[in-house]
Amino acid sequence: GNMRCFETMGAGALLISDAGNYPAPMRNGETLVVYDQPQEASKAIERRLDDGSWDTIGWAGNRAIREEYSKKRQFERFLELV
Repeated sequence: GNMRCFETMGAGALLISDAGNYPAPMRNGETLVVYDQPQEASKAIERRLDDGSWDTIGWAGNRAIREEYSKKRQFERFLELV
């Protein structure tokens, strides 16, 4: 996941992206939606708009990012290194 992923999820928006390697809090169908082929992107968008899951997944992604990458959590990780 690149910075775009963190920004999108941090804003509470639904991230729909190509399949790839994503950090642990980024889970397909739970905190973001991935597609394998570019032509699948529009179907993924339409499905989430139709079933309303865009909101649930978007806010789940936001919570995951806020929890995993909070200042407190980052500081704890830093202390583990030093």
